[in-house]
Amino acid sequence: MRFWGLMLGGLLIWAAHFLGLYALSSAADVARGDAGAWNGAGVVFSLACLAAIAVLGGSGVRALKARPDETRAFGLLLAVIGAALGGIGVVFQSLVLLIPA
Repeated sequence: MRFWGLMLGGLLIWAAHFLGLYALSSAADVARGDAGAWNGAGVVFSLACLAAIAVLGGSGVRALKARPDETRAFGLLLAVIGAALGGIGVVFQSLVLLIPA
């Protein structure tokens, strides 16, 4: 089960990031407070998600360097690709926070 978590971790963090930014945006709309503070919270959340994705991707790369068998190597390759895709997704979703309205 842990291997599945490693394999799908980057994509799961990307999905959690999407839901988290959506929740922050909804809370900012309801609170009608300072938009800068909410954007700052979103940037901090995005950086935390990127850090988690980097840790998962790094552990996948380290495991690949250990020369696993073919089946495990394919899963680890999926983990690294999923982490890279998740990282790109998090960056693109976070660009909205950095563009002034």
